[in-house]
Amino acid sequence: MAGDSLNVTQTGLQGIETAMQAVSDNLANAQTTGFQSESVNFETLLGEFVAGNALGGGVSANGVSRDFSQGGITQANSSTDMAIQGNGFFVLQDQSGTQMFSRNGQVVQSADGTLLGFNGQQLMGYSVNSAGTPSGALAPIVIPQGVLAPSASTTSSLSGNLDATSPVISGAINPADSTTYNTSVSVQVHDSLGNSHVMTFYFQNAGPGTSPVAQNWNWTATLDGSATGLTNNSGTVGFDTSGNIVSGALPGSALTAPIAGAANLSLNLNFSGLTQFASGTATTGTAGGNAVGNPQGVSIDRNGVVSVSYSNGQSVKVAQVAVATFSNVEGLQLGNAGAYVQTLTSGQPTIATANTGSAGSIRPNSLENSNVDTTSQLVNLVVLQRSYQASAKALQTQDSILGTLMQIQTQ
Repeated sequence: MAGDSLNVTQTGLQGIETAMQAVSDNLANAQTTGFQSESVNFETLLGEFVAGNALGGGVSANGVSRDFSQGGITQANSSTDMAIQGNGFFVLQDQSGTQMFSRNGQVVQSADGTLLGFNGQQLMGYSVNSAGTPSGALAPIVIPQGVLAPSASTTSSLSGNLDATSPVISGAINPADSTTYNTSVSVQVHDSLGNSHVMTFYFQNAGPGTSPVAQNWNWTATLDGSATGLTNNSGTVGFDTSGNIVSGALPGSALTAPIAGAANLSLNLNFSGLTQFASGTATTGTAGGNAVGNPQGVSIDRNGVVSVSYSNGQSVKVAQVAVATFSNVEGLQLGNAGAYVQTLTSGQPTIATANTGSAGSIRPNSLENSNVDTTSQLVNLVVLQRSYQASAKALQTQDSILGTLMQIQTQ
C-alpha cells in the first residue's frame, strides 16, 4: 500500500516540477518580443479499485496551453520592425522552404536586400503594383538594391496668381529684356537620362480681350535660358471679370525641346491653376519626372505595404507583408527560436495580408511585448512551492511508514 502511495506522490512531484518549468520559462521570457505565456495541463491517473470504485493514481502532464492574447505594443527604433494589432502571425521561411509563424516582428535587411525575421528566416509577402495592390504568389520579400531609373518629365503645371493691376506691355516677350514681361517662374524638369534642366515661363499682361475674356496674358518659355529648337513654347491665357482662367489653360500641343545626348523633351502644360486677382503676383510650378535615385530607406505602413525611398525624393512600393491566421491557434506547436509550426490540430494557415478577413493590422515601427503577467507567475510559484512541500511531506510520511515496516520485519 505504501509502495503505491510512493508512486502517486512521485507523479505529484514530477507534475509540480513540470509546472514549475513552465512558470520559469514564462518568467525567463517576460521581456522576449512576441512571446506567449504557457501553462501545463494535467490529467488524473487511474489507480486501484476499492469495492468497485476507482481511486486516483496520481497525476500526469498531458499538454501545454498557450495564451495567444495580445501583448502590449511599444515603439521601436528600426523602420523595418513591426507588430500585429489583432489576429495573425508573420510568415517566415527557411532555406528548405519550411514555413514557420511568429508574432515577433523584429526584421532586418540582409546584404542582398532580403528581409529576415528574428530567427534569420526569410519574411514572406507578396509583390505589389504602384498602387500597393498585392499580386502573384507568396515569396520572400527582397528590397531592390539598385538605383531607381530616371524618368523624363512629361507634364508641367503652374499655379498661383498673376496681378490684375500689372501694367499692360506691348510687343513680343524677350526673356533677355525684363521690360518686355511682368513676371516669370522657373520649373525644374528632367530628361530621359535623369539630367535636370530649368524651364522658365515669362508672362506679359497683353491687355483686354474679347468676351468672355476680360484680360489676356501672353507667355513664352525657355529651357536653360534658351528658346533655340523649342516648339509650342508660347501662347496666351485669358481671364474673365472674376479673375478665373477661361482660355489657354490647357495648350493643345506639347512643348518640345531637343536635348543633347538624350531623347527630346515633350511637356504637356497645364495653366488651369492660375488666377488673375488684384493681390500681387505669386506663382509656382511643378513638373513630373525624376533624376536617378539611390535607395535611402525602407518603410512599412499599417497595411504591411513595404516602400523604398530614394535620394531623388521618390518612394516606390515593392511588397506587402503576409499575415497568416489559423482556425485553432492552440494547435500550433512551438519550434526552434520561439516560432510556431502548423499541425493537424491547428489546421492549414490562411495566408493573406493585414486587414483582410480576420487578420489584424500592422503597427509600423513597433514591437509586441511578451504577454507574460509577471505578478501572476510569481503567485503561481508560491502555490507550486506549497504543493511541492505538501507532496514532499507525504513522501516523508510514506518513507517513515516503510521504515516502521522494515523494523517490524527485522524483529
